[in-house]
Amino acid sequence: MPIEKNSSFIDPVDVQIGGDADTDGIAQTLTADDINAVLMSPKPVDERLETLKSMRSELEARSHADFGNDMAPLINDIDAAIDQLSPRI
Repeated sequence: MPIEKNSSFIDPVDVQIGGDADTDGIAQTLTADDINAVLMSPKPVDERLETLKSMRSELEARSHADFGNDMAPLINDIDAAIDQLSPRI
């Protein structure tokens, strides 16, 4: 049942801290599997590059909340995927 506090409603969630239903502090919406799915997609390379760059921008925009540097491995994975798809000149 929502609780009213300071004219706004708070809906308490009954989950065990550290349990499977507990949301991470940053609530990662991108995973390494998502990056690999874009990398291996049958879509044209330019679309995949655009998607990867968008994913990287999203992580960079959220990096101010990443005190544990948890996003760095994902950004590295995205950079590696972009390098694989980028044309060599």
